[in-house]
Amino acid sequence: MSVWAAMSVLAEPITVASIRGLPRHLPITMRFPVPALVPLVLVCGVVIGAALGCAHLASSPRWNRASLPQVTPASWSAADGLPSRTEIVAGQLVIHADFPLAEQHRIVRELESLRTDVSQQLGLPISDEPVHLYLFENKDRYDAFAARQFPGFPTRRAFFVETDTTLSVFAVWQDRIAEDLRHETTHGYVHAVAPAIPLWLDEGVAEFFELPRSQQGVHAAHVAHLSGRLLEGTWRPDIERMEALASAGELSQDHYAEAWCWTHWLLCTTPQRQRLLQDYLADVRRDVQAAPLSARLRYAEGSTTDLSATLRAHLETLVPPDAR
Repeated sequence: MSVWAAMSVLAEPITVASIRGLPRHLPITMRFPVPALVPLVLVCGVVIGAALGCAHLASSPRWNRASLPQVTPASWSAADGLPSRTEIVAGQLVIHADFPLAEQHRIVRELESLRTDVSQQLGLPISDEPVHLYLFENKDRYDAFAARQFPGFPTRRAFFVETDTTLSVFAVWQDRIAEDLRHETTHGYVHAVAPAIPLWLDEGVAEFFELPRSQQGVHAAHVAHLSGRLLEGTWRPDIERMEALASAGELSQDHYAEAWCWTHWLLCTTPQRQRLLQDYLADVRRDVQAAPLSARLRYAEGSTTDLSATLRAHLETLVPPDAR
């Protein structure tokens, strides 16, 4: 047990209830715990043709359950309109498609290798819990399934659903399917071993791994967005503010971009920062009340270090020379 795990008993309880925000294009994550536990619904989806993003919806004793979407845990089957023509097992993934899909398709191989990338970079163990990917060729069939099984949720290109017994991704095959599946499958790999990962970090990690390997985690759209905000003087990094986010209604494009930026800084600057993140995730797997990442960073970087200035300086190194 690390010093931070031992200190976690002093930390304030982390409120799980939250709504994961909806900027840009992200996934839908829904979780259904056993009835004896606090009901939780995580919604994280890719919106079709809209600048929305990942929603994370949950209820706690302080929430009015009547105001939450009514979603019933289900055991899905082909009879429910799910893809079943092709089935491919690729490591932890079980891929179901309603069209011919080659076992060696580059997207299949990329998603399979993504598990190792996520595990190694985050220091997480590899799970053997299946993550089911349901791929629809026809958008109308996909929309009809989503509307029938998850009424009331916005139309999205892809979404991830977590129940007590299953991890599932639903997606329509289209031009951005590789990006969508990398994002959604990352949620599946992470939640298989660290379901209590904080809201902001869960999204930062998914944003990091949704990129092709060749981009080395550098999200050009987020770099451009945040650097523009800096020039306007309308954004200041603040990790404590990120940690305090508990509702999707609070999340904006700034939050998704900043979550990615903190994640990139932690994973790609020094081995010490990457190890700090790995140790934090290991502690969160054992105790949801583990001491927050911000406290660990202030201890490791020095109490006089301005973390906001440090992240801004990191962002500036990622701005292309011709855009400076």
